[in-house]
Amino acid sequence: MFSLLTKGSLGLIFLLTFNLAADDWPNYMGPKYDGIYEESGLKLDFNKDKPKRVWRVKVKTGFSSMTTMYDKVYSMGHSAGKDYVFCLDDKTGKTLWSKTYKAELQPNLYEGGPNATPTVYDGLVYTLGKHGQFHCWDANTGTEKWSVNVSEKYGYKSPDWGFSGSPYIHGDLVLINAGSAGIAFNRKSGEMVWKSAAGKASYASIVPYTAGGKDEVLLFAANKLICLNATNGKKSWDVNWKTSYDVNSANPAIYGKDIFISSGYGKGAGLVKVNGNRAAFDWTNNSMRNHFSCSIIKGDYVYGIDGNTNDRNASLKCMRLKDGRVMWSEGLGFGTVAMVNDKLLVLREKGQLVSVDVNPEKYVENGRIQILGGKCWTSPIVSNGHVYARNARGDLVKFSLK
Repeated sequence: MFSLLTKGSLGLIFLLTFNLAADDWPNYMGPKYDGIYEESGLKLDFNKDKPKRVWRVKVKTGFSSMTTMYDKVYSMGHSAGKDYVFCLDDKTGKTLWSKTYKAELQPNLYEGGPNATPTVYDGLVYTLGKHGQFHCWDANTGTEKWSVNVSEKYGYKSPDWGFSGSPYIHGDLVLINAGSAGIAFNRKSGEMVWKSAAGKASYASIVPYTAGGKDEVLLFAANKLICLNATNGKKSWDVNWKTSYDVNSANPAIYGKDIFISSGYGKGAGLVKVNGNRAAFDWTNNSMRNHFSCSIIKGDYVYGIDGNTNDRNASLKCMRLKDGRVMWSEGLGFGTVAMVNDKLLVLREKGQLVSVDVNPEKYVENGRIQILGGKCWTSPIVSNGHVYARNARGDLVKFSLK
């Protein structure tokens, strides 16, 4: 990652290592933005050890996932014309504080409510509502530090299903997927630092991209994948990726210098090869169609859900990255995934949690447990030896893996 190790860079490496060694899940897709949690000694063979529920609470209607930090759990929901930001005690599930702002439910072919996940960093919580309501809250008290409506102030039109990308922290900046190619604010003051032209945003979250040591991020826009300088918003390169309804919802997944992307509605997947400021597809196919559930890379293989929410034939698949070959497919239906060491935790659409080996040769299952009912489209998270999951109506559960 670094070609020259100075005292400053050694300090940075130490800081990053310390942060990544923590057991919290402070942002969407986890501390390394890859959906992977690493902790030894967890009980992941459900045939032998069934996870036990620690608590169950209500966080109202929505599809926001969870984040954890400071012995607290954060998520979002909606009720009676208001969005809610919840801070829960991690040990008991008790609500420590909640904050609201006016918002529309907007149940466009689904229950509606917030889509984006809170991001927690440096004592602050950043949340994005589906109509552009961007807030910064004190993580301990819920005091509002600043807010801006990016639709009203900058003319950024909400996409059809609302803003969904979770806030991304880069140094003193916080970035969101809005406009044609993102917007950045000073994370402490809320002052706008750079912005892209008005345009239709898509639904994925911004992720870091450090190939070549450059100060860059990846933004999956409505019809292309864009690589940006995070500090000033300048575009390094882009590749076209047009999908039905302009829905690019699943985050890009990084494979060395290359990037795996996937979209639903029959579009498929591709591997982007990057050479300096140029990028092009090495291969594309329609064998992995992520509707909005992000795929996860381990070694030379990617694991993810192929198929839309209404697809009875949706399945969990393992694909080889060098050529897009499907190694195996298992008909679990639609769901979402997280990875814990050498296991996949697949949350099926109706709340069944399945433990599966991370094995490119064959599908190996390690048992199932029903942890929720209702509609489960939100990605589960793993933090401090526990798995957390929620459904559309706002039932949020914590189960022990210890």
